[in-house]
Amino acid sequence: MTKPINALIRKEWRYNRGKILPLSIGLAIFGFLSVGLLLILPDIIPYVEALMPEITPSMAIESYMDSVNSIVSIIAVILCADAIAGEREKNTLVLIRTKPIKVHSIILTKLFARYVIVLIGTIFGAISVYLFTYLMVGPPDMGLLLLSLLVYSLILFVYTSIGILISTLAKSQISAGAFSAGIVLVISLVSAFLIFGDIVNYNMFQLSSNLLIMHFTPLTIVLNCVALLVIGLVVLSITIVLFYSEKEPTRKKV
Repeated sequence: MTKPINALIRKEWRYNRGKILPLSIGLAIFGFLSVGLLLILPDIIPYVEALMPEITPSMAIESYMDSVNSIVSIIAVILCADAIAGEREKNTLVLIRTKPIKVHSIILTKLFARYVIVLIGTIFGAISVYLFTYLMVGPPDMGLLLLSLLVYSLILFVYTSIGILISTLAKSQISAGAFSAGIVLVISLVSAFLIFGDIVNYNMFQLSSNLLIMHFTPLTIVLNCVALLVIGLVVLSITIVLFYSEKEPTRKKV
């Protein structure tokens, strides 16, 4: 049992490791642009300066994390599109299913590989933005940034779980990626409007950016984190059950 699962882990790592560097560099550049735009916008458009409050380090970091919530999460689910659907398209899924590997190990390995890649890229981008903000605006609150990344790691877990679930249900990578991205986009758009009154306390999918500029009680943060973890585990459990009960693990050739 150990050798087949180790072989699968090595296969997933070799297949996905090349995405770490470009994703990390891309997110770092994306972070520079998001913070830089905040700094230069008042100079480019005069009346914006009167409408916009003074830029603080927390606002700069929040700008990056807010963008991460909406854009990087879509990237995450697209990366998950080939997890199962890709194997099915290549007719290699049946080979994996015939190996002495437990069903949950297959799903967890594929999810973990993609989850780690996106999380590493997000952290690298956050470090770059932190240093850039430190130089241009001032020292951000390191504790808040770490808490924000912790919350985002749970949000990312939910999104990658959704991506793996859709990949298990879909017959092709394209349909899996498109449908998953659509779901995440809808969640992001709905969450963006939940900013009024006490509703914001339950806006778990925007919490990682909101807590940088708003005050939340420790209980609110804990409850939202628990809710995210439960949602991710439920989606992951459904995926495992569906994958286990799949009768046709390969695509028929026409």
